[in-house]
Amino acid sequence: MTDVTSGTGAAIPLRGVTFAKQFPSPVEPLRGLFVAEQVLATRDAVDWRVIAPVPFVPRVLAGLLRKPYVRGDDDLDGVPVSRPRYPVLPRRLLYTTVAPAMARCARGAWREILSSHRPAFVHAHALYPSGAAARRLARGVLPYIVSIHGSDLYTNMARPAWAAEVRATLADAAAVVCVSASLARDAVALGGADPARTVVIPDTFDSARFRFVERPVYAGPLRLVTVGRLVEVKGFDLLVRALGGAVHDGLDATLTIVGAGPERSRLEALVAENNLGARITFAGALGEEALLGKLAEADAFVSASRKEGFGVAIVEALATGLPVLATLSGGPDEIVTEDDGMLVAPDDIAALSAALLGLASGIARYDRAAIAARALERYGPGRVGAKLMDVYRSVAAGEPLPTTMEATR
Repeated sequence: MTDVTSGTGAAIPLRGVTFAKQFPSPVEPLRGLFVAEQVLATRDAVDWRVIAPVPFVPRVLAGLLRKPYVRGDDDLDGVPVSRPRYPVLPRRLLYTTVAPAMARCARGAWREILSSHRPAFVHAHALYPSGAAARRLARGVLPYIVSIHGSDLYTNMARPAWAAEVRATLADAAAVVCVSASLARDAVALGGADPARTVVIPDTFDSARFRFVERPVYAGPLRLVTVGRLVEVKGFDLLVRALGGAVHDGLDATLTIVGAGPERSRLEALVAENNLGARITFAGALGEEALLGKLAEADAFVSASRKEGFGVAIVEALATGLPVLATLSGGPDEIVTEDDGMLVAPDDIAALSAALLGLASGIARYDRAAIAARALERYGPGRVGAKLMDVYRSVAAGEPLPTTMEATR
């Protein structure tokens, strides 16, 4: 299997299209950053064009939905990005119309790219609506790859109409890329994905920014940090209660919660209820520089998710040398080893509380430089990019996929 060559014998990069609703923009520079990292990890071997549809709210509903959006096209570090606008309605109304509307509104950008760029494949990120829209555009024209990054599988299997879209998108895909083996198994079991066309490739991270940080050893409180959207599935309520129990049993620790979301008010009330106001800080949503600062100030990272498809924040923390305490919630099971930290059962406050005490008593045993080195080896752009290229070349050539559904170790 080879790349296309010119008349002089020089290799010409594959030409591909990334299709993703979640993608960084001038308005939301951190949105869909995990997708952008994959584009950047493969840009030396793939000549990319990106279609990143942007939602707009019909005027009659403007008071009900407020979404930031960017007008016009731009680029990601030199990679052209088209941003066609598509109408969006509240999910409770006509959510199943989003993918058809997205496909219709993206058709102009799609046709222009087909004509001028002549891509060999399209890679869509998230099953719905991006994957379903890409399926409509690519049908009979190009093979498409769809990536499942986590909750998009479980959320969209919740209702029959959405589940039908998911199954069709998985059935017609030339390849289904899952960020963890547990997610791949669920894609096969719940969504009917073909195991022969389902592969496990983890998300990557910006290794130039998230890298080993030498930390001074303090005799004071154990400094914990956690990162994520403040929603119920992320288990921040469990973490607050577990920290309260551990403090009651003698743990001296502080916790910084990085992220924003609808659960913040409830979590703040829970902090007050557990008398943890002096120990827990809500930092809100942060840019990369500020986030890096919080990671550099911490002794360990904690994730208490009830369900986690992968765990980019966990990998980024490991890449800086932080040991991690996480739950057996899917993706973290395959990321955190005994040399990197600890794993406990999800939804178990007592187990999490005991693990916090164990983490504090054993914090000195972790080789932080080795933790960072393992994260780079397993999840760095070089390794992840090479795995993606195996899939891209196989799909473009119509050949069987070379990788498997096994976890990345």
